[in-house]
Amino acid sequence: MEFHPVLQAGPFAQTVATPEFVAQRLFIERGPLLKSLEDTVRPFRFTVARVSDGAELSGDRVAVMFAAAVLEHLAAYNQQTQSLDLTTIDDAIATISETMLKREFAFRFEGMFSPVRPASFAQIAFMKLLLAKDEKLLFGIGPTGTGKTHLAIAAGINMLAEERINHLVITRPHVLLEGEVVTAATRQETQYDEQFKAIEDALEALIGYDTFDRLAQRHKIEITPLGQLRGRTFNKALVIVDDAQNLTKRKMRMVVTRLGQGSRMVLTGDPSQVDLRSDEPSGLPHILNLVQGTDLAAVFKFERSEIIRNPIVARLENLYAQEEGGRPSLAA
Repeated sequence: MEFHPVLQAGPFAQTVATPEFVAQRLFIERGPLLKSLEDTVRPFRFTVARVSDGAELSGDRVAVMFAAAVLEHLAAYNQQTQSLDLTTIDDAIATISETMLKREFAFRFEGMFSPVRPASFAQIAFMKLLLAKDEKLLFGIGPTGTGKTHLAIAAGINMLAEERINHLVITRPHVLLEGEVVTAATRQETQYDEQFKAIEDALEALIGYDTFDRLAQRHKIEITPLGQLRGRTFNKALVIVDDAQNLTKRKMRMVVTRLGQGSRMVLTGDPSQVDLRSDEPSGLPHILNLVQGTDLAAVFKFERSEIIRNPIVARLENLYAQEEGGRPSLAA
């Protein structure tokens, strides 16, 4: 993988020249400008201090680079009017954010047609965790539409291309559809069905059908029904479990104990959208409680504000959450 600033460890600092009208907003009022910058780059962080020649930014490299770019933009754009209203600040942050996410912060992975362009700073942070070598068990938790599974698959393809793993395994529990007849096969989840189409679509979008088919033929990539994991051990592999909220406690235990030597597992899910029957509690909240306070796993949480589908999706999710009072619901 090519150099990427997000992967550079350690603190980072940068000094930016700030005209008086920018310094006024940044250091004296310490209001909308600083708060908007901090809110946009979460979960990354930065601090700002006044120095003789401007502002010194320090903290996470991604946050510092973004904040510096916004301040430089504001200083240049408003040099004549020498004033900053809220609309100008919001427009500058939106413009710089969109540009940097598409260009400076895009991940250029081996074996892919085009860069993976994060749609939010939360996606950058999640990708950083995915690419880290020390996290063996990782949970990506949050609403549908935040890009959790797509990013996990992209990271897995990169690990495969760099030979960090020998095997990319992707699975998801079968969701019983309304009116579906339960058979022994569906109960054991051993059959490949149309519910894997979303995973196939993600792979084809990232590497194309021909490459996907070739890697599948060589058993480098395996999309497999959940039931076919039983009894297996995966060595030097990345195992991605999509829709993990639809695993029962028993099936969750079966899945997370498949890890072998040199392997990692990523489980993605939304605890608020459970499709299990009312007498089958989800195994996702259960295992999150089990690993809480231990070093067994890393848990990354996306917020509703980070949904990257059509903006109406985020608004609808908020309305449903308000109506339900935050209680888990059955997803349609």
